[in-house]
Amino acid sequence: MVYCGDSKAGPAEVLAVIPAELRARLRPEFAFEFLAFARFLGAFGDAAAITVHDRITAAMEESPPTDSLVFSLCTGMWPADRDPVLSQCIETIAMSLLPWLAERQ
Repeated sequence: MVYCGDSKAGPAEVLAVIPAELRARLRPEFAFEFLAFARFLGAFGDAAAITVHDRITAAMEESPPTDSLVFSLCTGMWPADRDPVLSQCIETIAMSLLPWLAERQ
């Protein structure tokens, strides 16, 4: 979860960073569990859940196992006019976490 500022309402973004070296250890239910957690935080409603689940599942199935994956879901708790700043922050965090997580295995 990525919080921005002193947000007490919840995270601005829910982020999953999966280095290629750890993909084989993902549970088959990863997409469902990640979305269940994000929905619990209010990231999106029921109408979008199936579409988001299908896209995460497709990305996991269609990408080579040697690719790292990053899934990021905006919770809508960050002002929309600041989305470019948030996107840049999330990208920096993800790219920093990939080598750190791979090294920890």
